[in-house]
Amino acid sequence: MKGIDLWNFIHKTINSDKKVVLLTVAESSNSSPGRQGFKMVVSKDTEQFGTIGGGIMEKDMIDYSLNLISGNETKRIKRLHHTDKTKFEKSGLICGGYQIILFSVIDKSYISLIEEIISTINEKQSGELLISPQKIGYNKSNKINPILFTHKSDDCWEYKESIGLPLIAYISGGGHVGLAVSRIMKSIGFYVVVFDHRADVFTIKRNEYADEIIITKYEEIGSKIIEGERSYIIIVTPMLECDSATLKSVINKNVKYIGLMGSKRKIKSIFDLLRQDGVDEKLFNRVHTPIGLEIEADSPEEIAISIAAEIIKVKNVMEFEN
Repeated sequence: MKGIDLWNFIHKTINSDKKVVLLTVAESSNSSPGRQGFKMVVSKDTEQFGTIGGGIMEKDMIDYSLNLISGNETKRIKRLHHTDKTKFEKSGLICGGYQIILFSVIDKSYISLIEEIISTINEKQSGELLISPQKIGYNKSNKINPILFTHKSDDCWEYKESIGLPLIAYISGGGHVGLAVSRIMKSIGFYVVVFDHRADVFTIKRNEYADEIIITKYEEIGSKIIEGERSYIIIVTPMLECDSATLKSVINKNVKYIGLMGSKRKIKSIFDLLRQDGVDEKLFNRVHTPIGLEIEADSPEEIAISIAAEIIKVKNVMEFEN
């Protein structure tokens, strides 16, 4: 889970009495390689974690961060333009656009705040990160709000970002496709929860990627879902009855994504069964089915890639519109 890895890196480093600089992309244009919310940490001994876009720009910002730690620089914000045809500060890249980077020096005095952030993420709760030229802060909050950056001057700005509650992939079905989906969703930073009614299936036993494996009846899955814009439900069981029970259990949940694997004939049968059970016809429109982007996927691994690609598209369109 990429978010907690960054904060664990900060905690480990400052706990060794080493300062770090947290670099945060506060604002960016569409063509910028570093998107809003990207983060990187640089320590005094040049260890680093994360990215703000890469390339020569990132190397220069690492050097700048080391100068901040040593006290040779004091400015906590940079607006970099990705072109060599500008009178403003150049990033060294030529892709066009710009990005604004914030710099926060973190030492051991922040250890309690970092521990609170880590605890919140572990508990799958949420909070709000606040960054200003003077300090960083964190408040627990039940709300997930879009990133907000306000800038009056280089000495007066504020950045707010909801962090803590991870992106969660709820996978119904622990078979071959469920295993492949677990692996790829974990690799792109999701907290992975797998549901199945079978505890002794070898693909369940082999699943080292899931953060949680819950053996349960499919009709009870809905009661175990955390609702919200960071929850994604992936239905890939091997049987029509299991798919139908799962979908009926979750179709009215307030989540960002529901995807259902199956042929058009199978999907029609599932929808017909749910209609007979009184499920509102309008709810079927929110189900992504057949699941995944159409790339002629065949193997479980290819199917998992198509599912992940569709989820990335849904996630990033949401973030861009916000």
